[in-house]
Amino acid sequence: MDAAEKKPLLPPWAVKALIWCGPTLFFLLVDTAIFGLVPEKETVATFCLIPLFGLMVTRLIFLFRSRRSLGAKIALTILWLLLQALLWFVALFFPINLYHHTRSEAPERFENQFSKLYFISTTPQDTPSSLLFPLELGTPEALEYHSYVESVLYVFHSSSCTLLCRYEEEEYEAAKTALETRYRFRTELMDTEHSFGDKQMKQIEPYTRIGDDFFRVLLPRDGEREFTDEFYKGCILIVTNDVRHEIGYIAFSDFDLDMAEDLAEFLNDYCGWEHIR
Repeated sequence: MDAAEKKPLLPPWAVKALIWCGPTLFFLLVDTAIFGLVPEKETVATFCLIPLFGLMVTRLIFLFRSRRSLGAKIALTILWLLLQALLWFVALFFPINLYHHTRSEAPERFENQFSKLYFISTTPQDTPSSLLFPLELGTPEALEYHSYVESVLYVFHSSSCTLLCRYEEEEYEAAKTALETRYRFRTELMDTEHSFGDKQMKQIEPYTRIGDDFFRVLLPRDGEREFTDEFYKGCILIVTNDVRHEIGYIAFSDFDLDMAEDLAEFLNDYCGWEHIR
């Protein structure tokens, strides 16, 4: 039998199926195996865009296999690449923002999310938050849990969770006083971006006020995991409000964030405080 008469490795229908599905499956495999992408509300946009990119690659493959002229192939390839670039532009400059709040099982939800943010494994004797700071709430009359996520194709991913506790006036004063002995707060100025060489970076105070809310950046206890000095990559803050008689705990994580020049803007834009108030 001549080489020209040899049967192809795959039947035509299988080749077409591979071209149609292969690129999308490849992108899914890369995102799940390498970047750890999992189906959840924060990744909906990514899972919607993956098939679009895959189908564009499929279209290019069919284009190269067609009998069109070389000039037509080049022109159509440029068109498809421009469409892909447009999709990337839209995805990168229009992030997905997800905000959620509830009063149901607020402390448990906060501690579960806290453990995810800081990759903490717990034992039955320890709650997630107790490994970094003691979460002793006292007897609040109301509890609220807030979560905020900003996601750009899951490549850039900011997450924060907040537990707000409202007290009666006397209980609030006692709980607020206890904060001073229970926690350590930052006192030194914080860098607003990573320092390179001898370049002088802007520094800001480790506290700020937004309306009646007063925020302070927390330090971990001795012997526990130290946070990076780059607070904008991961930090815990405590907020007190003497008018509402509220104490709040905020945990934030985004290892890709490069800078934050204003603590109030950081709280509103990245921790979702503008949605809470």
